[in-house]
Amino acid sequence: MAIDTSPVGLLSNLTSALNLARSAIPSDSSTSSDGISLLDVKNDLLLSYLQNLAFLVIIRLRHDPSDDRVRNEVIKKLVEVRVYLERGVRPLEGKLKYQIDKVVRAADEAARRQATQQSSTTSGATKPSAGRANRGSDSEESEDEVSAVVEADQPVHEPSVGPRAAALLRNASLPLTTTQSALKTRSGEPAATGAYRPPRINPTTMPEPASVRDRDEKPSRKRRSQLLDEYIDEEVSSAPQAQPSIGSGGTILQQGRGAMSTRDREKERERTAYEERNFTRLPALSKAERKKEKAKSQRDSREVFGGEDWTGLGGLGDRINRTVASGRGRSEGLFDRRDKRKRDTIDGPRGDGTINGGGIGETFEKRRKVLQQRAEKKMRRKG
Repeated sequence: MAIDTSPVGLLSNLTSALNLARSAIPSDSSTSSDGISLLDVKNDLLLSYLQNLAFLVIIRLRHDPSDDRVRNEVIKKLVEVRVYLERGVRPLEGKLKYQIDKVVRAADEAARRQATQQSSTTSGATKPSAGRANRGSDSEESEDEVSAVVEADQPVHEPSVGPRAAALLRNASLPLTTTQSALKTRSGEPAATGAYRPPRINPTTMPEPASVRDRDEKPSRKRRSQLLDEYIDEEVSSAPQAQPSIGSGGTILQQGRGAMSTRDREKERERTAYEERNFTRLPALSKAERKKEKAKSQRDSREVFGGEDWTGLGGLGDRINRTVASGRGRSEGLFDRRDKRKRDTIDGPRGDGTINGGGIGETFEKRRKVLQQRAEKKMRRKG
């Protein structure tokens, strides 16, 4: 049988499929008050999105120019529902995932217990009594059935997504016995100590101090030159680049004495994107954090001149100094020893025979006195 691919045939197939789906839906379509409202809203939004999408397909198949206004309204509604799903439902569902899983798990457990109770009741009512020879086995089976019924009859507690005030009051008024505390400790739950313990909803880690983070980081990490990056972006790259106008978006800093760099603008954009994505406002920097950032910027701006970053371009002199500096236990560098050995060759006034107030042969006299003192010390040691 050939499949009819004409618009009329496709529309008839779609209509028949929708009728079959509607017949399979229960007649009682009222929403339950015991459900999760977030999931109900999500289902309603998905259904509305599918309805508008099918309506848009029908309008496209008609090819009627008079339906442009209706098509624009349908597209606008699709965009609105899509924004609700992506910006509203998805972030909330991610934050409430733990609570939703807990509620669904509790509902499954309640349904399983109810099914177990019904099956045990039915099997107990239809099973004939056996003879006296099988009383031992019957008693064991009856005990198993009774235990199953008792387990099924136990009340199903509502899942708690917050601290249980009744449990706290009960624990404070009635202290646990040794057996109960041992059972709780053995089952993995800590015994009540009277202190408030917040519910473990989301796994979190303890914040580490800044000293530990700085110690764990690699100290020899090299900084990239911002000057080279900006030169490549502005001069070499042919891609279009958006630049903020002067004074817009808080680009002026320090009362007009500075401007926001590319790195600062990137951080500001990341902060804005995070706030818009998570529907939250990040706290402003405290006084201590602002002071720390200012000290860091001053430390990083030592190699900035004329608004440009010269990091990595002026390290030639430092490398030369490190090469000729002291090493291997020497207390003085090559330059210092060279300065000590250098003699003053500037002539004094004509005819006085002095150099900077000193007489001729002053260096020789000093050297002679040093050698004489050494010879006297040797003589005293021998004598």
